[in-house]
Amino acid sequence: MPKPSPAKLKVDEILQVCIVVNDVQKTVESFWNILGVGPWTIFEFGSPLRIPDLMYYGKPAYGKYKGALLQCGPIELELFETIEGASVYQDWINQHGESLHHLKFFSEDVDKTEKILNDMGFPTIVTGHFGAGLKNRFAYFDIPPLRCVWETSNRKGTPPPGAVSYPEDPKAVSPSRVKIPGIKQVGIVVKDAISTAENYWNILGIGPWEIREWGNHVLWDRTYMGRPGWAKERLAHAYLGDLELELVQPVEGESVYQDWIDQHGEGLHHLKFLCDDIDEVSRVLNEGGFPSIQSGHFGDPKEKAGGFNYIDIPPLHCIFEPVHKPKTLPVPPIARVPAD
Repeated sequence: MPKPSPAKLKVDEILQVCIVVNDVQKTVESFWNILGVGPWTIFEFGSPLRIPDLMYYGKPAYGKYKGALLQCGPIELELFETIEGASVYQDWINQHGESLHHLKFFSEDVDKTEKILNDMGFPTIVTGHFGAGLKNRFAYFDIPPLRCVWETSNRKGTPPPGAVSYPEDPKAVSPSRVKIPGIKQVGIVVKDAISTAENYWNILGIGPWEIREWGNHVLWDRTYMGRPGWAKERLAHAYLGDLELELVQPVEGESVYQDWIDQHGEGLHHLKFLCDDIDEVSRVLNEGGFPSIQSGHFGDPKEKAGGFNYIDIPPLHCIFEPVHKPKTLPVPPIARVPAD
């Protein structure tokens, strides 16, 4: 058994991943039509109607937003669009474009959690109360050692009043030829997988982590931007229930991970879903106009080995990674956090 984490906060479940977008309606329609993800709950949020005490970088603020939610396997998928006013979502879009924005964990006492993070040097970005009797509260924090914006809230379920569904017909069937069963992994690209894993263990108590070397020595036929590719990576994995958190460190060679760091810096990179036939799923998405940006096969060929494919899907404002997982990973860990 690993030694206990020294973290004052212990996060054992990631509730939500959020994508910030310019048009929620178009994005939910794209998710429905491309990956069969739905139905969505769409709602309006903001001040003063829903959040009478909205605070933005420590000052009272005004902001209106449109959001969308659904449960996608072990994690809630959220979309947010800024209508007007102060917005961490629009700030992100202005700097990085429409893309993955934050992860959320549950807190019984948001005030206490906020104080712990503030005392550690991570100031609150935006916060406010909402819901019946204003008993619910949320707060966002940029936590640089974790290479991610994190939200905490004491809300579980219960979308705001006045929410509507898309599609409206509860019996509607998506026309998508690919229908994902749920998001199974959130990937973060980093410059140092081991030190970032240590930060997660020490700040949020997330772990233990297994560290592996990855690259062409494991893959049969790695491709990069549609041509043969060569590279090495270091991967770190931790499980929070059925959801896997992955840290990917590019070591050398051409990769979508290094591309992302060069263009955006370290941070949230992709969402993974599992499939039974990686080649067929890739073919369908390619035919839909979404080509592979990096792929490969791995594992024991005798047991229909595994494979992965990173596919940038612009209408969804996210890179998705379909994966056919083999019975066992082809390489053992080289290290663990915390150390054995």
